[in-house]
Amino acid sequence: MSGVSLLERLVRRFDLEQAGEDRYAGGAGAGGVTESDRLFGGLVAAQAAIAAARTASEFSLHSLHTYFLRPGRPHRDIEFRVQRAKQGRNFQVRNVEAWQNDQLILQMLASFSRAAIGPEHAEPMPEVPDPENLPNRDRLRGRGNWQNMPLDLRMATPVTGADPQPPVQHVWVRPNGPLPDDPMVHLGLLVFASDRTLLETAWRPHSQAGELAGASLDHSIWLHGVPCMDDWHLYTMHSPAAAAGRGLAAGAFYTRAGVRVCSVAQEGVLQLKQ
Repeated sequence: MSGVSLLERLVRRFDLEQAGEDRYAGGAGAGGVTESDRLFGGLVAAQAAIAAARTASEFSLHSLHTYFLRPGRPHRDIEFRVQRAKQGRNFQVRNVEAWQNDQLILQMLASFSRAAIGPEHAEPMPEVPDPENLPNRDRLRGRGNWQNMPLDLRMATPVTGADPQPPVQHVWVRPNGPLPDDPMVHLGLLVFASDRTLLETAWRPHSQAGELAGASLDHSIWLHGVPCMDDWHLYTMHSPAAAAGRGLAAGAFYTRAGVRVCSVAQEGVLQLKQ
């Protein structure tokens, strides 16, 4: 894959292969979409959402609820097994299992609905600086390849060293290059991006306590429209609580015009490294 950007690698990961009736195979890669030695849970969740959506083509995804059951391994393909749990006229539900090396590593329930008309409201988008003049998150962290990362993340919340900070952060997000006109790619990128910075919000008040270890336990998304991820989105996040070695975080994606695209929630391990 010499000369292929990390964004292009990620888009290829979203192109699942049919492996039987309601079964799909997805490449985990060499951690190759984040240049990490770990298999990123957000990638597996994105692939699971795409597998579910492949079986509900006339419906739109409106919610998904995911449990990360075991750490996955890079370099090994993943099989996604979809069960059609509900086949309703207006709603359909899919149960997705992600298997790797004969181990169940992720389970997802995804619900789909037909388009409907009803009352609408949304919390307004917070007022933050525009992304063009904000620092890139990966560049701030000293990553020499920050311009090649699949996502361009711009920090709208100031970072003040090791001092404790409020459990709130705002990050502008966009792909680091053009995307194909494929709804599955845009859905996958939204799910992938929603797992990138969310749990970090629960760490912010505890930076003085020492080096923290974190891992996502679950991940939920409620979609309020069909995602189109070509341009900047503001990912606004807060952590309402942390206790018993776990942290809870919630967030929302807004278009640059202030339209709320989805709501997100996640609980994860939040412990001091020994």
